Amino acid sequence: MIHGIGTDVVRLERIQRILERHGERFAKHLLMPQELQAYRHDSRSARFLAMRFAAKEAVVKAMGTGFAHGMWLRDCGVAPNDWGKPEIIWSAQGQQVCERLGIGEGHVTLTDEAELIIAVAVLMRR
Repeated sequence: MIHGIGTDVVRLERIQRILERHGERFAKHLLMPQELQAYRHDSRSARFLAMRFAAKEAVVKAMGTGFAHGMWLRDCGVAPNDWGKPEIIWSAQGQQVCERLGIGEGHVTLTDEAELIIAVAVLMRR
C-alpha cells in the first residue's frame, strides 16, 4: 500500500545562481556525506545539486512532513545503486521518522529537460 507520492520541479538556473553565490557551502548544507562525495566527482555540479534538491523535496512531500516534524535537508537523499538507478538513502534521524510514520521502501525517479529538473517519489507503507 502506498504511504504517499511527492513531486517537485526545480529550475536549473535557480540552483546555478545559488551555487555561484555560495559555492561548496551550499552543497555542504544540502547534501548527505555520501551525496557530497559523489557531487565532488560530478562535472555538472549545478545539475547534480538541482536533482538532489528536487528529490529531497519530493521525498518529504511523499512522507507528508515537508522539512519539518523531524526531517531536514540531510535526513534523506539519493544515491545510485550498482545499475545507476536512483535510490533513497536516509540518515539515522530520517530512518527514525520513517519508522514512526510506518514508511517502508521508497522509490524515486529523476529527469531533466529544457533547464527543468523533475523528481517523483513514491513511499510504501511498511
